[in-house]
Amino acid sequence: MGEPVNITGDIRKKKVLVAMSGGVDSAVAAYLLIQQGYEVAGFTARLWPDKPATSSKTQLHQSNMNEEISESASDAARVAAHLGISHYIEDLTEPFGKDVVEPFVQAYREGITPNPCVECNRRIKFDAFLKVADQLGYPLLATGHYASCVRDALTGEYRIKASEGPKDQSYVLYTLGQEQLSRIVLPLADYDKKTLRKMAKNAGLPVASKPDSQDICFVEDGDYAAFLERFDGKASEPGDFVDGSGHVVGRHKGIEHYTVGQRKGLGIAAAQPLYVIAVDARCHQVILGTADELMSRTMQLSQVNYISDQKPTEPFRANVKIRYSAPAVPAIIEPQSPGRAWITFDTPIRAVTPGQSAVFYDGPYLLGGGIIESVARKDECI
Repeated sequence: MGEPVNITGDIRKKKVLVAMSGGVDSAVAAYLLIQQGYEVAGFTARLWPDKPATSSKTQLHQSNMNEEISESASDAARVAAHLGISHYIEDLTEPFGKDVVEPFVQAYREGITPNPCVECNRRIKFDAFLKVADQLGYPLLATGHYASCVRDALTGEYRIKASEGPKDQSYVLYTLGQEQLSRIVLPLADYDKKTLRKMAKNAGLPVASKPDSQDICFVEDGDYAAFLERFDGKASEPGDFVDGSGHVVGRHKGIEHYTVGQRKGLGIAAAQPLYVIAVDARCHQVILGTADELMSRTMQLSQVNYISDQKPTEPFRANVKIRYSAPAVPAIIEPQSPGRAWITFDTPIRAVTPGQSAVFYDGPYLLGGGIIESVARKDECI
């Protein structure tokens, strides 16, 4: 396979709509694309109820929005005004709630630890956002992700290349396909956050010093269990902590409070440290074990997607990340029926967590990934 060439500066189609969150990353993305000669417009999606801006008098090209705008939209509009580009707003709270928030809540209720950022990228940022770009007449969509979109010189296929910096975000892009990648511009791969902030300050961007956003935008205080109760009105139901043999060793405050690998907050006295090794929603149990019991070599994946149109049919080797912050480690991926795969790691890895994504890499290039399924346990509840 030929060495890919970066398409960030490929100006085959000059019009690009930049998804602007109101933060520094997307602001600099818009600035860089203007410098590269693109015809740029900004776009902010209203995804979740946000505190209103200090003033709702900002002049915007609004689309399906109430008069009151959010603080993030106001910040994005100020950046757009500073850059001299148009700015649009679209209300996407309905698809975001249906496709991201509701599955997040359901997963936690089922004892699974989801990654809503993956689903947001799959369903919203590179689906709904592209539809907005179509409606506004922009063939390209740019985002502030730390990764690059490259095109193979021999095959012509598009690929995602991980950023070399600490904020690489290629992990959440594994759900994309060739049609989407042909329309995506990712200008931030070669920069780190310190450099971006300096660039924003030098360019006079009004969000240059704005703090970074939190990981999950709709859980403001980080208390997932409290958010779930506010969302669906269901209080956490206490149940049993059990060991690997099914013996009751204590009481938990509700399965929504626990995830695989967790040690803190268990309130269990034992001769050696105990960790959550599984969550069983059917039996309403949280299974505890030792650090050794937390190790796994194999796992089953569902909802598997490959970046290339040439889908593998035979086992292949790759490096695999089982969560955003985890290192990529060597493994064998065995494709199964469409959308499924079996992974065997060279050596056992810690805290394989159902609901998280396992993502495959060939060196810095993203191959694909899928959702980790639940760990099998014995059939009978204790």
